[in-house]
Amino acid sequence: MKKTPLQQVRESFGSKADLVEQVAGLVEPAEGESADELRARLRRVSNAKLLHLHAVGTKVKELGGKDALVKKIAELKGQPKDLPYLDALAKKSLGSLLDLYGSLSRKAAKSA
Repeated sequence: MKKTPLQQVRESFGSKADLVEQVAGLVEPAEGESADELRARLRRVSNAKLLHLHAVGTKVKELGGKDALVKKIAELKGQPKDLPYLDALAKKSLGSLLDLYGSLSRKAAKSA
């Protein structure tokens, strides 16, 4: 039987507060938002969403961070020096950047 998000949080992180601290370190605060305000906002988020944010943040960190991910996407698209495109990519969320990177890397592997 599949574990509930609460069971997953307790098993992997100990408590929701510990998970919030880890997610706060992986996710950038919104513009004009302090780190404490981000933590307070994350405390009100569901366990399932926190687990998703942790997974996305960890994957982005493994790939070198948001800036490195933007550069990799631009290279895969063949537009590494297109500054407006890089700026547009930098404004996207981590989740959409990961989806785009996964799609482009699969396409590149298929054509190679």
